[in-house]
Amino acid sequence: MDHDVIVIGGGYAGLSAGALLAHKGYRVLLLEKSRSLGGRASYQERDGYTVEYGLHDNRFASEGAAAAVFRRLGREIEFLEPGDPELYRDGRFYPLPNSVGKIFRSPLLPPRAKLSAARYLVMLVAGNPARKYQVSLEEITSRCRSPETLELLRVLSGIGIIAPDLRYSSAGEMAAFLRKALRSKVKVGYPKGGTRQIIEGLREEVERNGQIMTSARVTRLFLRKGTVNQVKTESAAYTAHAVISAIPVQEVPDLFAGKDLPIKFVKKARELVPTAGITLDLGLKEKVSEKKGLLVTSDPVTMGQFTSNIDPGMAPEGKQLLSWYYPLPLPWMKNSEKVDREERHLRDILQDMFPGIWEAVEWERVMRLNMVDGFLPRPGQTKEDRPEFTIPSIDNFFLCGDTTGAEGTGGDTAFNSALRVSEMVDAYLKGRKEEV
Repeated sequence: MDHDVIVIGGGYAGLSAGALLAHKGYRVLLLEKSRSLGGRASYQERDGYTVEYGLHDNRFASEGAAAAVFRRLGREIEFLEPGDPELYRDGRFYPLPNSVGKIFRSPLLPPRAKLSAARYLVMLVAGNPARKYQVSLEEITSRCRSPETLELLRVLSGIGIIAPDLRYSSAGEMAAFLRKALRSKVKVGYPKGGTRQIIEGLREEVERNGQIMTSARVTRLFLRKGTVNQVKTESAAYTAHAVISAIPVQEVPDLFAGKDLPIKFVKKARELVPTAGITLDLGLKEKVSEKKGLLVTSDPVTMGQFTSNIDPGMAPEGKQLLSWYYPLPLPWMKNSEKVDREERHLRDILQDMFPGIWEAVEWERVMRLNMVDGFLPRPGQTKEDRPEFTIPSIDNFFLCGDTTGAEGTGGDTAFNSALRVSEMVDAYLKGRKEEV
């Protein structure tokens, strides 16, 4: 065999799985279709700015999933602490009431709404989140008569699990997030240097005992006697004892040309709906705000931050970098007129928040993304519903990434899946060696 492990995909999940296995001494080959690493967490240099692919704070910082991967590698992520999150409403910024204590201190909520909001948060956190997976937040709040409470829950669900529409937000997934958030000493951390620190750290670990090939799109996987015996790219073919797919599970059936996979798996993979929306990055030739925390609006739910206020190295001196995200339903993304309207709305929101901002713009980047996180955490797409890490009919093939049944959403799911899959591949390879 050419390698011990082939990893398909160089995003957070693939890099993490490859790094963990290379750290254990396995010969790893990582194949990435793009010219750069990072996938949906990639970054680029632009006129002295470090521009990321959307918002990439790390939930729970040193207590989170990315930090857990790095600890396994004997490394640490250097986190910077953003400011407290704020909610913009009626022309003013307010502290975001994201805990029971803050709810009762918030000027945004009248007395009855404070009681109502606190009661729903306690209701969500109490008990086993798994019992609420197939229940939507809309069902949980069906008797709620407080518009302020519903507004707050939309915001918390929007920023917590990227599901602002209560109809399509799993109460169980939200409960699992809230339970961890309330226990964590640090709610969020921003990696110094942005995603670059994480991507480059993982790349170094892979290359200690392996190889990374970019611009290497995998076009086909070939099976023989229940194992993947060949990985083919546009220009070459490779073999390995184990193969990890760290691309969105929606694309996995294509690697097998629609053959050889269980129908149930293919159906589940094809039907998995991602989060989507508009991202807007602005390079500003002058500072328009000193705010360091996540900034949120409630109608519609949008969110963003000045990454250069957290880490001045993200923009040239005296200038500023703003990244903003407006989550939208995937079906909307197919209607260009509707997305045009929502983008104009977002621009009006930013003008209202930061008067004169558009005169300060040096450059802008707008992306209309059909996939932001790999799955929308709604009933039917929860941790217990998404594809597992293996396919029963294939012995040496493993699934990794933010479309699997790992805990969390987005990057957390990617890192947690890598932790789990690296253990599974290690056990598989050790077992195979013992058999030989």
